[in-house]
Amino acid sequence: MGCAKRFPCFLFFVAFFLSTTISYTQTNTENRSGSWLVLHGNNKIHEKWSIPIVGILRHHDLFEKYEFAFIRTGVSYQLNESSIFTTGVAFLSSKNYTGSEDFKNATQFWVYEQYTLKSKSKRNIISHRWRLETRWKKSADDLRMNNRLRYRLQYVKPIYKNVHLKSFNELFLNLEDPLFNQNRFYIGLGQTLSPSVKIDIGYLKNHFKNDDHDVVRMSLTFKTEFTKRDIAELVD
Repeated sequence: MGCAKRFPCFLFFVAFFLSTTISYTQTNTENRSGSWLVLHGNNKIHEKWSIPIVGILRHHDLFEKYEFAFIRTGVSYQLNESSIFTTGVAFLSSKNYTGSEDFKNATQFWVYEQYTLKSKSKRNIISHRWRLETRWKKSADDLRMNNRLRYRLQYVKPIYKNVHLKSFNELFLNLEDPLFNQNRFYIGLGQTLSPSVKIDIGYLKNHFKNDDHDVVRMSLTFKTEFTKRDIAELVD
């Protein structure tokens, strides 16, 4: 059996190793551990238009305690081969969250605008993403609005056949005091299962002003196309 066929088993081994290491780290420091399950899709409806959708389920203590559920969607327009503009909305429902947010039990509604720029160097892909978010955060007896700016630098490098290395760093800044909101650093491995499906798993360090979160992050990325040409082929 080839290396590429054995890679899903290797991913499970990586997940086990990361969860064991992060759990050990948590017991010996004040950092909190957790897990993120991410579903990311892009649905093409026209040569230049598409509908993105992102779902995230987060837990404290590696799948043990529910933290929050998040869903984001919108509409994207491809400006050229390397840049995309997106605008849309997002909804978040949290429970027993004790990080940098103000509310332990809250809901959030977001409106966002985003610009993504990608470049290729040989087979490597470097992408920049800027996002402006307006967030309404509601608890049982309070409603607040917050404007936040995010910048993500991401690097993807093929390392063997359909296996790749992925790393990114994303900085979050409030547009009012305090300026710093959080920072996320990720490094992991992934596999392209088909031209439209990818999986990734890795370690994410979520840094806040007063604490850090060590996270096992697992994601599934998919693409679909609903252009007139594709629909016509389905009808035929």
